[in-house]
Amino acid sequence: MRWLACAVVLLMLPMSAEAWPSWLGGAQSPKSIPADRPPPLDFGGKTGDCAITFDDGPGQHTTKLLDLLAERQVKATFFVLGEHARRYPEMIRRMVVDGHEVENHSWDHPDMRKLDEAARQKEIEDTVAQLRSLGADPKFFRPPYGSYDPSLVALARKDGLEVVLWSRDSEDWRYHTVSALESNILPVGQGAHGIFLFHDIHDSTIAAMGGVLDDLKGRGCHFVTIAQYRAANPSPTPRPSGQEPVRPAAAVQ
Repeated sequence: MRWLACAVVLLMLPMSAEAWPSWLGGAQSPKSIPADRPPPLDFGGKTGDCAITFDDGPGQHTTKLLDLLAERQVKATFFVLGEHARRYPEMIRRMVVDGHEVENHSWDHPDMRKLDEAARQKEIEDTVAQLRSLGADPKFFRPPYGSYDPSLVALARKDGLEVVLWSRDSEDWRYHTVSALESNILPVGQGAHGIFLFHDIHDSTIAAMGGVLDDLKGRGCHFVTIAQYRAANPSPTPRPSGQEPVRPAAAVQ
């Protein structure tokens, strides 16, 4: 099977909507995947391309982050919650004006695998509608906690969205210093590339991002959006990576 663009972290709909992607753990079926959820996968992407992504916002600290990104001329991808987009519409509008990608992270951060199809569809479509009303045009869906299954991939595709995870997890909900975030997202000896996961709801993340971005740039990162990353990395090579632990709902503010 020919892997589609960025198929390791961009879970494309298989030839059959009922099929499990053959590249995800060989020819395994969903039943052979660990009960909690399949792990995100790392990949052999184009060295230098770094897609900076932020989940769970916008929040009260996002304006400061947007100022920082503008100062460094970095375009990021925001996977936002619908309920937060409704609460902070001016931030969504600014993201669009500033040239960032604004994508779908569900309405209120449920574990999508625990919902029936109607509830899943509502989570996705209500968020799409909210974002479009504010000038955004979402193309990607990142399920909360990275929790997905083949039917969710197919459902998102029906709504014009492709499911995307990450390859470098900062674990910024756990660690709150520049050194800790850097060591998690780019271990010593590894090339500077990948899809980097942060959360713009944490003030400590915003405080650390200037140093993190400067360090990544110094290591050779060329900052791109998810759409740009996908276009530039058509043939990834999968290998297992760490996964984001399921956090309590209280962590999403």
